[in-house]
Amino acid sequence: MDTTEFKANQFCKIDLIYIAVLAIVVSVIFGLRMTDRSLVGEEPRYGTAAREMIAAGDWLVFRQQGQVFAERPPLTIWSVAFVGLARGEVDVVAVRLASVISIVLTSLLLYVYVRSFASGFAAFSAGLIYPTMGQVLQIGRMGESEPFFGLLLSSSLMLWHLGYMKKWPAVLTWTFGFGFAALAALVKGPQAPIYFMAIVGVYLLLRRDWRFLFSWPTLFGGVVFVSIVAAWQVPYYLATDWESVVATWTGLAKDRIGTEGLFSHLIKYPLDTFVCLLPWGPFLFALIFRPARQRLSELSPVITFLVVALVVSYPTVWFAIGAKERYFLPLYPCIAAIIAIVIDRCASADLGTYPRRSWRQFQAGIGVIVGAAGIWFLAMGVFSFSWLESIHQPRWFAILFAFLSLTTCWICFQGFKYGSSKWNFASILAIGLFFGVVNLGIITNSDVARWNDPTTSVAKLKSHLPQSSEVVSLGPIDARFAWYYEDPIRQIAWPTAETPLPDNVDYFVFMRRPTDTPESRSAGRGRSWYRTPGTVPFEWEELTMINCDRVIREVEEETVVLGRVVRPLRAVVSDVTQPRKKTSTAKTKSPKIY
Repeated sequence: MDTTEFKANQFCKIDLIYIAVLAIVVSVIFGLRMTDRSLVGEEPRYGTAAREMIAAGDWLVFRQQGQVFAERPPLTIWSVAFVGLARGEVDVVAVRLASVISIVLTSLLLYVYVRSFASGFAAFSAGLIYPTMGQVLQIGRMGESEPFFGLLLSSSLMLWHLGYMKKWPAVLTWTFGFGFAALAALVKGPQAPIYFMAIVGVYLLLRRDWRFLFSWPTLFGGVVFVSIVAAWQVPYYLATDWESVVATWTGLAKDRIGTEGLFSHLIKYPLDTFVCLLPWGPFLFALIFRPARQRLSELSPVITFLVVALVVSYPTVWFAIGAKERYFLPLYPCIAAIIAIVIDRCASADLGTYPRRSWRQFQAGIGVIVGAAGIWFLAMGVFSFSWLESIHQPRWFAILFAFLSLTTCWICFQGFKYGSSKWNFASILAIGLFFGVVNLGIITNSDVARWNDPTTSVAKLKSHLPQSSEVVSLGPIDARFAWYYEDPIRQIAWPTAETPLPDNVDYFVFMRRPTDTPESRSAGRGRSWYRTPGTVPFEWEELTMINCDRVIREVEEETVVLGRVVRPLRAVVSDVTQPRKKTSTAKTKSPKIY
């Protein structure tokens, strides 16, 4: 092993203050208004799976509408179910709490990791930079798997690297690495072990530390990984079948691999990544210049590890045409650590040198942008512009926001002027708080106003049904509808002449989409569960339909249709792709503005 020693940084009272401030700030940013926005994306899917898991008492096999949900390993759904049991119901808090806790713990993990070889200021910066990156602010209060996965993957990589740097017992180091990689795999599949082994393997090869890589402690860590995954996987296989096992680990990945649109994805994805890292990402441009890079020389083993983690993992999303920007979010802690180290080294450089100027320029640039934003939103609060109605804020909020903006601007320029450690800390904290409030206030207000909340529509749909009547779905139903409907919706096969409608069915629901046309079905376009046969072999009456889109649009793209079977049943081919009569449903609740 390379005998490079890292300067010991003993924890002291100031670290406790840093940690306390970090925990409070991040908890407030992500804990407040956690329930204001309606559930979207994968959130209702996880929530309904947790409800069915608790109702059935089956913690091995999770289901949607009684059908095996073989798309995800269990840990995210387990976390929702555990919180739901503790709260007495699976509600919005149960769906999202794991994400909020994961963001807070990842921030504290970053503090411990960076503090082990750098100053408390660098560690605090890393812990605040990660949660206040634009996309983390967007995803962190949602019940998506990325925050939870990011916590476990970061724990796997950073605890392994800490053990390697600090010369912990090799068995302990590899156990931490493989153990957390196994837990991460139970959140999102094979991505975690592939990342972990590829990253640490390349890192050790670059350091020419073959003996640490190919050793019996490494094998022991692999046994730990297999044991943790097998504890769920083996009983799951015995309860289902091999096809469900394969689908759980590889099913979704198949939809993201292809060549159509690859070139545009290769161009667009890095640009999207850069936007997702705002406001902190631009500071990395300081590394273009040698003086800034030279300031990192004494920490080259650490920077090398973090850069290897990014270089090894990025192609998995860059070359996958179906990859969304949030898929790389679990590696953002590595980027946050690099940015924090660069800020720390530049802020402590000698006056007049480029590294010091780059930090002062960043403070000044952020100060100008933040101050201008405050004045802009104050003007919008005072004067109403119809073309900016979607982001219009109440006057009282615009005034408070302008005060926060100008205060942040003043702090940044004080840091620019004096450059002391006190003002550097104040600048980092003020910038983080400002962008946290932007998401907590302006972005959340806008989302609440724009997003479609089906609560009222689902209640209206239920009013069309006699009490105690069962509703079945023809094929899978939209997860948002299933979540807000709350009662179980049994799924049956789409009726055809060969598989007629069961005798005991009077009310049914199904999905209607504009893209579900005879032409698209004959062309085989899209996922099979997005398409219907287009007809039913019986007469029926359309009672109502509900908009299930995330946002309110002029033309609805996702609608759930409620139908009633006309008895006595007659063999009549009925088209279901077009509305049978005009209906009106409430689309959204009145926006709550704070």
